[in-house]
This record gives sequence, C-alpha cells and structure tokens, in this order.
Amino acid sequence: MAIKHLDVLKLLAAAGLVEAIDGDVKRCAHWARLGPAAAEREPAQIGAEVMENVLLRWNCILQADPAEVAPLYVHKTALALAVCLHRQGFADAELTDAAVAAIAALNAAVALNDTFHRRSADIETLLRSPALMPARRPSQAKAHTAWRAGDVVGMQVGDRHHAFHVREVSQGAPIVEFYDIVQDTPLAWEHLQGVVARGERLNDGRAYVDRHALYGLQYQPDPAHQFRLLASGIAQGPDNAHLARHSGLYAVTDVFRMARDLLP
Repeated sequence: MAIKHLDVLKLLAAAGLVEAIDGDVKRCAHWARLGPAAAEREPAQIGAEVMENVLLRWNCILQADPAEVAPLYVHKTALALAVCLHRQGFADAELTDAAVAAIAALNAAVALNDTFHRRSADIETLLRSPALMPARRPSQAKAHTAWRAGDVVGMQVGDRHHAFHVREVSQGAPIVEFYDIVQDTPLAWEHLQGVVARGERLNDGRAYVDRHALYGLQYQPDPAHQFRLLASGIAQGPDNAHLARHSGLYAVTDVFRMARDLLP
C-alpha cells in the first residue's frame, strides 16, 4: 500500500521540526498562489518561487557546517522539506536526491523505528512521483510568536548576518528595528555596542526610521537556525536619532519577504 505524506512526517519523530517546516511551506505556497495573477502562472513558476523562498531560510540547516548542526538533524530536515513541498505540489531534483540520501543515512544510524526502515522504498517512490498541486491553496495558521520585546536577534540571509531589536509584539508579530551592521560571520551582542539603527532612504533623499512587523517569526529557538537570540531584556534598541520620522508606524512583512529584501 502506498504511503501518504502525513505518515512519512509522523515517522520522523520530530513534531516541532515538521510543524515549523510545514508552516513555512504553506505560508510560501499561500502567497505564491494568492490573487488573480496566480491563476495565469504555470505551476513550475509558482514552484520555483516557493522553493527559492523556503530554501533561502532552511539552507541555514542544509548548508550548515557539520560542526554546528548534527548530521541527523540535517537529514531529517531535508526529508521533511521534500515531503512537505511534495505534498503542496512542488519538487526539486536536488532536494529529492538529498531526501533519498537522508533516508539511507537515517537507516544506517538506526535513528528511527522499524516502520520507517520497512517503508523506506515506499517513501522514495512517493518523493519521486509527480508532485500534484492541490486545488486549493493552503490556509495559514493564526499568527503567534515566542519572541519577546527586548530580544536582540541575529538573522542569517545566505552568507550574510544582520541583527535587529524587538521593540514590541503586536497581533502575533514582533515589531523589529535593524541595527546598521552586516557581516560575513555570525553577530554577537558585543558587536552591536554603539551601532545605530538602519534607516530606509526614500525618494526625497532622506533616511527614515525603518520598522517592520515580522510575521512568521514564531519559534524560539528557531529550528531553521536562521534567527538566533543574541540578548534579551534589552529595553533600548539601536539609536535612531539620526533618522527622519514619517507617518507610518511600521511596514508589514514576513520572514521570507524580509530575507529577499536583504539579499545583496
């Protein structure tokens, strides 16, 4: 009997990881399929957008230094990503190959139960079968976050590292303000001492206070390792006295759009 996506995800015995990946895939699929323009796009175009957004975040695990992330966690992540994406109608040959390799590695390490071992061939067959997009776009869960006002957070986008301060939490989303710093190695709290706020330069040539409601920033610690807590209980964020003010309080975005905006 063929195995179902949810059955595979249960066999991974990693409920928190699966929940995070499934939520991210559904968020990206929801937005990629939203609006009348989406109906005119080829499934391959939608899939490419979803893959790019999801992997920009989860490559923080898939491409991590083995000394920083346990190999079995990487394998579970690759397999969960491939299954969750396939369930929504998306597949990538490279990720599928990584997921199949993960099955072998998890079995070699006897990391999961006998059922996983017995159904390994069925799991590979599922992953290599055509990915069919459901008729309806996936729904999104109610916004929530485990991050708190006063947290200082490091954010990785590709090979670059940024940092922001959580000013408050509003309707399940942290309201954040970035420090004006970016570097090729992970940031620490000590690196942020004396660093001012990053502004947004508008058409009038002036730099303005730049704050964002960052939806999708839910788990602490972050299972994707894209966001890392650098400090907590920091009442004062980066100094923004040098920046002009405008009427808006903050811009609404999410972790995927923010990551794209921060790409060099």
